[in-house]
Amino acid sequence: MTAIASQIVQTQSAAFSQQVGIAVARQQIGAERAVADLVAGTAANASPPPPGQGQVIDRKV
Repeated sequence: MTAIASQIVQTQSAAFSQQVGIAVARQQIGAERAVADLVAGTAANASPPPPGQGQVIDRKV
């Protein structure tokens, strides 16, 4: 009877470990996705050039 109980405990332990691993992986994927969204949003909102740059060519030497 103890062998059966031992097998049940081992099976439950393995299942719990797998669930924890899946939860950690999902959390990491979510964090990586959030960082990627932040980087993409920052790249999409490029800052304008400084005032006066690229508007008029100064031909005076």
